[in-house]
Amino acid sequence: MSDNFNFDEMMNSIREQIKNEEVKYESFKKLIDRYKELGFHIQKLLEYAVKNTKEDNDKLNNLYEEIKEENIANLCDQLRAYGERLRFRNSGVYERFYDKNKNAPAGMTFRLLELSRLGKRDEVFYIILREFATAQEEVDEKLAMAFNPKYSIESFRTLLYSFLSGLLGKINKEEVSKDERE
Repeated sequence: MSDNFNFDEMMNSIREQIKNEEVKYESFKKLIDRYKELGFHIQKLLEYAVKNTKEDNDKLNNLYEEIKEENIANLCDQLRAYGERLRFRNSGVYERFYDKNKNAPAGMTFRLLELSRLGKRDEVFYIILREFATAQEEVDEKLAMAFNPKYSIESFRTLLYSFLSGLLGKINKEEVSKDERE
C-alpha cells in the first residue's frame, strides 16, 4: 500500500463528487480496493501483535481470526472474478484448463482438483505455474496468495476452488464486462 493513502481525503473527494453530481465509478473502485488492501495489512499487524504480546492475547487473536476470515472471503470473490475474466477473454490459461472440443475440463484440471483435495499445495502451485507459463501469462498476485502456508488447508482449497469455479463455471457476461473496463 502506498504511503500517501489518506482515507479521510478519499472520502471527502467522493462526497464532493456526489455533492457536485459528478460521481465517478473509478473513485469508488479505488476506495474499495484500498479498503481490501488495508484489510491484509491489518491482518499482518494483528498476527505480529498476537505473536509478540501477552496482554489481551485472546482478544487480539479473536480480532486476528475475524479479519483473516473477512480477507479470505474477499480473496475468494477476487479469485472467482479473475477466473471469469480469463475465461471470458478466452485466454491461453483458460484453454489449458478447459477442452473446448470435449466441452469439459481438461484432464489436468481433475488432477489439480485431486491434489488440492489432498492438500498438496506445492504440486498444485507447480501445475498452475506450468500452465500459466505455457500460456505465456503471469500468475496474478491474488492467486499466488492462495498458496500462503499461513492459510489452513481448508482455506487453500476454498480459494483455489473459487478461482477454478470462475475459470470453468458459467459466466455473467455483464459482470465480467464491468470488471474488464477497470
